[in-house]
Amino acid sequence: MDNILLWCGLVLLIALLTFLNQKQGYSSKVKKAYRELRELADRVANGQSSGDELENWEQAMAELAKHPNEYNKLELEIGLRGVFVLYLERHYPQDSRLPALKEAAAHQKDTIWGLKMGNYGSKK
Repeated sequence: MDNILLWCGLVLLIALLTFLNQKQGYSSKVKKAYRELRELADRVANGQSSGDELENWEQAMAELAKHPNEYNKLELEIGLRGVFVLYLERHYPQDSRLPALKEAAAHQKDTIWGLKMGNYGSKK
């Protein structure tokens, strides 16, 4: 009987930890940065961006870069790097970061974990 109670307790503990892991709370700064980047990306996609938003881009991306999982999710959803490159091309074409960002945007990851999935079959 004691073994059954121990196993049930272990299962409940694992279920609780799994639930808490799914509900992990991010700080308001991360939520704000995530929301801000989505709004900025929408503005770029609609052609409504302006040159004075560069500071907003940089601050939000710096905050989200502290949380790689969220950064990668946003990259996967909206192609964050590509949208930022498009913004820079429109408003700051002489920016020195542009070539490196273009290169990074050209190699989009296929998964949230950053693994590049491809056809690894024979090369005939």
